[in-house]
Amino acid sequence: MNIVAVYARIYAKAFTDALAAIAKNPWTLLLPMGIAVAGLVLVLLVFTVLGSLIGGFLAGLAQSAALSVYCFFLGGLVANQKVGLDQLKTSIGAYFWSWISIFFVLWIARILLGPVFASNVGIARAYDFVLIAALNAVPEVIYQKGTRGGLETIGRNFSFLQENPIEWFLPNAPLLAVVYAAQLFSVLSLTPLGIGGALVAGILLHVAMVFRGFLFEALDGSTHRQRMFRFRNG
Repeated sequence: MNIVAVYARIYAKAFTDALAAIAKNPWTLLLPMGIAVAGLVLVLLVFTVLGSLIGGFLAGLAQSAALSVYCFFLGGLVANQKVGLDQLKTSIGAYFWSWISIFFVLWIARILLGPVFASNVGIARAYDFVLIAALNAVPEVIYQKGTRGGLETIGRNFSFLQENPIEWFLPNAPLLAVVYAAQLFSVLSLTPLGIGGALVAGILLHVAMVFRGFLFEALDGSTHRQRMFRFRNG
């Protein structure tokens, strides 16, 4: 069996495992849209009441809590567990500090690079794209490896991407492009078409993220030679 066939089997298994996990917990298809809407409303309220300085700080805390919630339920899906909203309270704090640590590191980096970004908007956008690519496996590292420190998480992320650059980015490239485009057009229209489109996008994103979780699990801790042997004889 050649390399193309082996990795086609790995991707197919990750995808079918993702669909099976979601079928066990179909309500999670609404998670990305629900978290996005709740986060948008909360951020608008915070900025309106408290202003940009304090509001920006609290918005960062809210974003970390939202990502913690989503990673918690992603972890449950990849572990083939039955998850429910009764776990919401637990999910908020599960990976909260992991995300706070990441955002702190990125905040320091942006302060240091601030003068460069101020002089050239193109560089700032290129930096955002590079950041999305360079930290692409951070969510999976956080909820599958349980890393807490920002530098620790980034380091584990880099190690994984260095070991699996083609295997990981080949199926993730379309998602990477979509996420970058979403950053450029981050404000969603509140028209019915905009809401409907956001719901569909959220569902597709969720399927992709669960797929990524199973793919990360399959690739992490194994070498290319081990995968070739396992799937040739599996």
